[in-house]
Amino acid sequence: MDPIDPASEPPPPPGPTHRWVRTAARTTHALLALSAVAAAVCLYFYFGRESFRPGHTERAGWAPLLVSLCAVGLFGTAALVKPYLLTVRRCALMAATATLIFLTGIGVTWYIVSHDRVTDTIVGTPLMSERDSTAFLAKKLPGVELRKIPTGVFVQSSKFTSPEEVEMSGFVWQRYDADVPGTSMGVVFPEATGGDDEMEKMYDTRSTDGRRLKGWHFKVTLRQNFNYQHYPLDKQNVWLRMWSRATFTNDILVPDFASYPPWEYGRIGLDQDTVTSGWSPYYTGWSFATHDYTMTQGLTDWDKPFKSAPELYFNVGMEREWAGPMMGRLIQSFFISAVMFLALFVYTKDDSKNPRFGFSTWTAISFAVTLLLVVVVDQQQIREIAGDTSLTYLEYLAISQYIVIMGIFANAILLGTDTDRRLLEWRDNMLATLLYWPVLVGLFFGFTVMVFAG
Repeated sequence: MDPIDPASEPPPPPGPTHRWVRTAARTTHALLALSAVAAAVCLYFYFGRESFRPGHTERAGWAPLLVSLCAVGLFGTAALVKPYLLTVRRCALMAATATLIFLTGIGVTWYIVSHDRVTDTIVGTPLMSERDSTAFLAKKLPGVELRKIPTGVFVQSSKFTSPEEVEMSGFVWQRYDADVPGTSMGVVFPEATGGDDEMEKMYDTRSTDGRRLKGWHFKVTLRQNFNYQHYPLDKQNVWLRMWSRATFTNDILVPDFASYPPWEYGRIGLDQDTVTSGWSPYYTGWSFATHDYTMTQGLTDWDKPFKSAPELYFNVGMEREWAGPMMGRLIQSFFISAVMFLALFVYTKDDSKNPRFGFSTWTAISFAVTLLLVVVVDQQQIREIAGDTSLTYLEYLAISQYIVIMGIFANAILLGTDTDRRLLEWRDNMLATLLYWPVLVGLFFGFTVMVFAG
């Protein structure tokens, strides 16, 4: 395609059309200036201060900055290309550039989200040291004499067996002071579903500090609630919730920080060769969480404070290996979208070509309905994988296709009516053809920012 030479374009004729072109040009430049100012303000707030969100490694404010930069790109291109002159070459170049800008925005969002090391999904109050544990218990149960039992965990494998269940295995150990009775020794995983769950005693010895040390190998299936709203770019927190065997007493499980290096959000407490099919662990962390119970299992009286004593959690942050699920769905959706796009070329007002193409309103509507069913089946497969009642991110691609299919449906009906449709018939349905990809990709970009900006 030859480069566009504005001087070679014939000047617009005088009259209302000329006034419309001038108005469009002024509006484009005004919007370009506004978007440039907005981008400058967003850049200032993004880089000009410490804007990291708690529990995130990515800065806050990336979404307004990205949207404003995309707006600068769009209106800057419009100011250079001048699609309001309504030549096919200019409009096609504008449509292609807009599509590339939206695709770039989607890719940048994926990069930001996939590199964000989220830790704010930890259950309860995070604990990074023994000092944190002591301070939390002193604030939560002031003046109460507690029997602290240091407890450690080493996770060897984890596997999602269903959207709401995860299987974990590894080792757990405890250190006991001389006053800890045998009835208080051991760990209970209250969220384990049973079945094939195993707790096998591995050793009963003395640690280097002289305290009694007992360890077990565990294999448990845990049923937990996960949020799949960002699927397949989702990150999940898998946790081991632990009770003392003497629940509702003054026994409190605390992290055995002495058995680990100085704690940080990394892979401490994980086997370096941890097996996690389809997932990658990227942080671990201890925490305390309090639950309000309406019973004490008969182990203590209701007026005792231990019915709401803190419970110990070992959290493992998991990020999905998203490239496979994402690319598979995108390739399938691309071919569906390409077929829809090709359908826009069937219409022609040239009577000599119409018998060859066989265009009719009913044929176009039937074709749109067929594609709609294909997209519905594809969306249902996504919902079965996520197993969640809320909309997942990848489903918004299907919603974008629904909207475009309805547009094709309306376009076919309008082309089949006897009303004035000169704009639609321009260059054999060229308007709908040029708008197709910018609208489809732009909708998906808008949904992408909406889902991940929250």
